[in-house]
Amino acid sequence: MDCNRTRTGPETCPTLNLTCKEPLRLVGGASRCEGTVEAELRGEWRRVVTYGLWDLEAAAAVCRGLDCGSAVSTEQRDGSESKVWGVRTYCVKKSSAVRDCLLDGSSSDSRLLQVICSDSVRLVGGRSLCSGSLQIQDQSLAQSWAGVCEGALDRRGAEVLCRELGCGAPLLQGALSPLGQTFHCEGNESKLMDCNRIRTGPETCPTLNLTCKEPLRLVGGASRCEGTVEAELRGEWRRVMTYTSYSWDLEAAAAVCRGLDCGSPVSTEVRDGSDSKVWVVHTDCVKESSVRDCLYDDGFSNSRLLQVICSGHQGA
Repeated sequence: MDCNRTRTGPETCPTLNLTCKEPLRLVGGASRCEGTVEAELRGEWRRVVTYGLWDLEAAAAVCRGLDCGSAVSTEQRDGSESKVWGVRTYCVKKSSAVRDCLLDGSSSDSRLLQVICSDSVRLVGGRSLCSGSLQIQDQSLAQSWAGVCEGALDRRGAEVLCRELGCGAPLLQGALSPLGQTFHCEGNESKLMDCNRIRTGPETCPTLNLTCKEPLRLVGGASRCEGTVEAELRGEWRRVMTYTSYSWDLEAAAAVCRGLDCGSPVSTEVRDGSDSKVWVVHTDCVKESSVRDCLYDDGFSNSRLLQVICSGHQGA
């Protein structure tokens, strides 16, 4: 309101909508879409730490705020002691912005949050970060996100994409085309945008929807659809356990069966096993999302394990 202004009377016109970038950055990584989370509050940049559970679903808010792609990996590490901003994880998951969930604990901390986002691809509108409509971001598109048409990928292209997003193999669907694809991948590329591509202008077409399998497995059972739950995070397979075993029920187990394409849950229980490093999963998060998106590393070992039997074991 300090600017010179042409005063006008009431007008009938479309209202101006504006989005400002968050005062957020990732530092120390290979690109602007990976590194340690830092935020600016009251004109001061500090590292961001959380005192709650921090999983891929929470990290997705960081990627969104930076206009990067999907959250691929996240972890908490020890660093040097310094003043930090705290972030409330529950708020981040329910809000659209990290900035809105920051607080000043007026204390120092040595921990730091590491996040890796995909640079130029993402799946949106799906039940998890491993499913949804494919969008790409490109310099030729003036940094806007654009949908990709059905038939743009064949199996090899879909495998490259799912691998880039830290997900499992693609579930084959009719939308994957062996002919006329936009992306021509050899299959060994680390990123979809590294594939040879036929550049096209804006098109009106059905958008490609893709589901990648979760990096998830059931071991020790009679088939791939029953056994002890294990998951892969940051390239490492571990058993999965939950601290809220009282709320681990068939509704939670359904996320495991769904992620394995194994039908519906038949039974589930929490048992004691041998002590080892585990991935922890938040039960309430799983019921609304996927196992992979709700995993976090608390740094401790545990002897408990999750057992699940899915209906798909009869035909698997």
